[in-house]
Amino acid sequence: MRQLSSYYLNPLALCAYAGLLLAGVFLDFRSQHIHQLPMVLVAGALVAVLAWAFNFKRLLGMTEIPVSAIASAAQGYVELFGTSKSVTPVRSPIRGVECVWFRLWVYSRDTNYMWRLVDYRISELPFEMQDDSGICRIDPRGAEVFAASRHVVEQHGHKYIEDVLFADQPLYVLGDLDTGSQVDPEAEIHQDARRLITRMKQSKARLLQQFDLNRDGEIDLHEWELARESAYAEARAKHAQRLQSEVHLIAQPANKRLFLISGLSPHALRQHYRRWSWIHFSLFCLGAALSVLIGSQAS
Repeated sequence: MRQLSSYYLNPLALCAYAGLLLAGVFLDFRSQHIHQLPMVLVAGALVAVLAWAFNFKRLLGMTEIPVSAIASAAQGYVELFGTSKSVTPVRSPIRGVECVWFRLWVYSRDTNYMWRLVDYRISELPFEMQDDSGICRIDPRGAEVFAASRHVVEQHGHKYIEDVLFADQPLYVLGDLDTGSQVDPEAEIHQDARRLITRMKQSKARLLQQFDLNRDGEIDLHEWELARESAYAEARAKHAQRLQSEVHLIAQPANKRLFLISGLSPHALRQHYRRWSWIHFSLFCLGAALSVLIGSQAS
């Protein structure tokens, strides 16, 4: 699953490499002949080179272009670093904390007492990033999100893994920048209108004052429909005001290039991918060299 790759691929690759190595040693010890280990080492080297390619691709994507200021960034593939800002506040489903983005996995125990994925949710509402030069809108759909705040809860036979990006925190984005483009506005308008309607319900006196046309102390269906239309009109007006100042949108590249959102700084993220690239490349060289050495001795 692509959404899991940034968190689990590297440790899983190490576990697979170690498991193959131990299996080869065990098989050769049982048979008293050195003939299984070279093939197992080749398989381990293949795992290492695939993991190296995963990390090196991301490192290469980050080093192709320098970090740009939002206001002066060129159209196309860009690298931006700033601070996350909320547009339409959302709350994470488990902790209920206010954030700009969340992702949730829900697992349950099956009959073999193994964890099985039963639900997956991800926020697709846009949010903003701000630097010293300006503001950029981010459409997170299709992004590989790394270094979000993670929270894990186990209760009643279920495991909940929740990733969250908070507002007013450092944010790095690598993706396709388009000036003047807009994300789908209907989801934003709907969310804003729902929030306004909720506020109306919480303030009954204000609701009656504005929409109780016959002054009977109740809101009938016709009056409620007027209140609902008023909330949507206000939401559309706020959205129109927002669009007047919105000129930058960064989203998933159409040419399948890497689209990355991270809570780490560019330097820290490069160091992360560089370190894992060296680890996997070293394991590849070790596995290849040992397979050749042991194979030559066996022959």
